[in-house]
Order: sequence, then C-alpha cells, then structure tokens
Amino acid sequence: MKRFWQSCAGAFALVLFAPAAGHALGGGASQGGDGWLSRHVVMVLGSRGSVCTGAVIAPHVIVTAAHCTAGSAQLAVAYVEDGRPVLQEVAAVARNPGFSGRTAVSVDLALLRLTQPLPGRFAPLTIDDGDGANAVGDSLTIAGFGLTDGRDTKSAGTLRSAGVKLLPRLFPRFLRLGVDDTLASLAICKGDSGGPVLAGSSLVGVVYAAERAGKAGGACGAAAQAVRLAPQRAWIAGVLRGW
Repeated sequence: MKRFWQSCAGAFALVLFAPAAGHALGGGASQGGDGWLSRHVVMVLGSRGSVCTGAVIAPHVIVTAAHCTAGSAQLAVAYVEDGRPVLQEVAAVARNPGFSGRTAVSVDLALLRLTQPLPGRFAPLTIDDGDGANAVGDSLTIAGFGLTDGRDTKSAGTLRSAGVKLLPRLFPRFLRLGVDDTLASLAICKGDSGGPVLAGSSLVGVVYAAERAGKAGGACGAAAQAVRLAPQRAWIAGVLRGW
C-alpha cells in the first residue's frame, strides 16, 4: 500500500506541475483551479501508472472508463485542494457487465466508490435522462486531463474542456464526437479516457476511446468515442443502492 501511494504521489506531482500546452481537446480551454468543471472532475490513477479522468456523480462515487481500472490492483482519485495535491483511496470498483477488455467496442464504464466523501466544494453531476445528444451536430462539451500532443507526456495533468459536435453514425449506447466532420482537428488524447461528455451541465456520456484519423497520431484521436449514460441509468442506480 505504501509503495502504491508513493507511486501515485509521484505520478500526480509529475502531471500536476507539468507545463500546460495549448491545444488539448481540439483547442480546449484550461479549466484551472477555478473553472466550474474542477468542481465535477477528478483524475483517476492506477497502480500500474495509468492516468485517466473521472466525473463526480455522488459525494463518494466517480464514474470513469472501465479500462482505466483493469489491471490495477489499487486505484486512487487525485485533485488539487487549497493549492495542494490530494489523493483519495478507492474502496470498491463496479464495472459494467457489458464491458469487455477483449473487444474494441463494449460498454466501457465503471463506478468507483471512495473510502471517504470528496470535499464539500465538489458537486455531483446530473445524469442525462435520454434527452441529450440525439441529433447529428448537437453541441456538447468534453473534458479531461489528457495530453495535448501524443508525443509530449509532460502536457498531461491540466483539466481542459472543449466544445465538440455529435458526429454521424448514431448508436443507442454510444456517441462519436469531434470538433468538426472533417476529423482534421484533435479531439482527445491519452489521459482523457473516463472524461465527461456534457450537454450543458447534464452528464450525457463517458469518453472511452479515440479514433485515430486525420492529423491525430500516437495516443491521440481526431474523434472521441463515448458510452451513453442514459441507457445505463438502471445499472448505475442498482450499484449505488448496493453501496
């Protein structure tokens, strides 16, 4: 356990104090410590050095991508409080029964229960009831702590957000998101997995993969793939009741 916390603290310090570059999430804007999304979004750190993003849906529950939890014996969430990096231990993980690590497309969704509630400044996001993101071209927001460039690992650790559109090929359980239909601009990169997809302040989906098209390369993608949350509301509610 001590070694895990030391590795998490090291990873968090590395990304927290890395210089912020400019074009993550398709030219997204840094949210900083005072951005409204900083009240709803945390980093998710794994014991194997993984860095992902998660959204707050209850004072002690985070939703993220299931693959961010796979292979890690221990997990923690990280955030900045009063200028200090803070780590909180994850007590339990619930992966959606539709998730499979053996296929590229599955319900890549997980819930994390913390040992202690988050500080009072954090506010849970409301999960979409199915009204959001139903038409190609709908405007949405994505956010994450990912890289700004697949070759620049020091660019991770800053919470950024960007406006995206719902791209063609609509699926009942999934979303395709990009800056525009040409797929010429960067949408997401490594570290953005698990990040929220928002229609206004409503949580519509969770990012889980990048489509490597256009000019994007490495761990980055010109389009983001996300799990819709509305079809998973019953599963989420059932897990929360059990917790």
